[in-house]
Amino acid sequence: YKVTGNSEPIRDYNRVGWGTISFLEGVQHSSNVLFAKLVNEYIGFDMYREYLTKFGFENPTGIELPNEVGGQIVYQYPRDKAATGFGQATAITPIQQIQGAIAIANDGKMLRPHVVDKIVDSNTEETIEDIEPEVTGTPISAETAKKVRDILETVISSPNGTGYGKFNIEGYKVAGKTGTAQIPGGTGYLEGANNHVYSFIGMVPKDDPQLVMYVAVQQPEVNSQVSGSLPVSTIFKTVMKNSLQYLNIKPDAQIQPEIKEVSDVTGFSASEAANTLQESGLQPVLLGNGDNVVKHIPENGEKILPGEKIILLTDGSVTMPNLTGWSLRDVMKLAELVQIKVQVEGQGYVVSQSIPEGNVLNAGDTLQVNLQSYGGQIQEDTDQENSDQENTEQQNEEAEGT
Repeated sequence: YKVTGNSEPIRDYNRVGWGTISFLEGVQHSSNVLFAKLVNEYIGFDMYREYLTKFGFENPTGIELPNEVGGQIVYQYPRDKAATGFGQATAITPIQQIQGAIAIANDGKMLRPHVVDKIVDSNTEETIEDIEPEVTGTPISAETAKKVRDILETVISSPNGTGYGKFNIEGYKVAGKTGTAQIPGGTGYLEGANNHVYSFIGMVPKDDPQLVMYVAVQQPEVNSQVSGSLPVSTIFKTVMKNSLQYLNIKPDAQIQPEIKEVSDVTGFSASEAANTLQESGLQPVLLGNGDNVVKHIPENGEKILPGEKIILLTDGSVTMPNLTGWSLRDVMKLAELVQIKVQVEGQGYVVSQSIPEGNVLNAGDTLQVNLQSYGGQIQEDTDQENSDQENTEQQNEEAEGT
């Protein structure tokens, strides 16, 4: 995504994107392009800059700890302004992130963080100082805060989410966002898979948050088969679960995933079939350039889980879609429809494919797919392209962390 005609493009961490996706899926995938487009085309640079101030990212929070500093926001060149939307060109402290997240957790009201709740004389049990909650701003409405929590919950609950399967806590709905920041060193960023700061900020329970937690681990010592986010999720789940139990915060009511039944759209026009399934909350994928659907998997009457795809075969020639992020189950649906062979390496979700997107598929072709779990695949926001040449040196000194 180019912010201006002359600026370096902003890319997603997987370098190729995910094809056409919704804005919600963009958040779930932690798409740099999505956040850059939101800032540049929908919110606007001026209004977004106002929000950075409203959320307190410039000044120290005032917490009772020594040597607290404010944030550093680079906001001169258009690319930097857009990149701030996914955490680049910005350096803010963990406690600033906590303060900003409180506005989302607390129905729009941001509170000043404190180290202690109150000070009591151990001899007389007299309260010497009682720290009362102090609202430091209302950057968003209660309605917007709720909507953001709903979106952030899907980062954990959706198979598309970067936190899927890693940050969930049994019995509770978790809303949160993962982050991966490169580390500046010398003339550029440090090389190597684990030379990053992995982080997560989460709030529980999602509908009425009582706890907000930020966890960051720098350069974890893990082997190449383990994602650096694993120690982050281990810390978060352990401490958060114990805290919920200590504070006697009751679990959410258990909600069963909504199982949907597939309707028969064979013979429908391609657009009509796709619209019909989308209106039912399903995810259709069209194969072929034909006008009508000749077959689909799952078939009529079959049950489908949330996040599964319905593959629609049309009466035209079939080309290979972009399979990035697909489950093996969905890949096998494609293989069954087009009658191709599949060779699989790894487990989890597709990160690469042997037949490029757009190539014509013929029966008997062999497709090789490489899969990784989201824990191993996701290194979101690590595409730290330099900005305009005038700002390269300064940007190398900044950390990123959506």
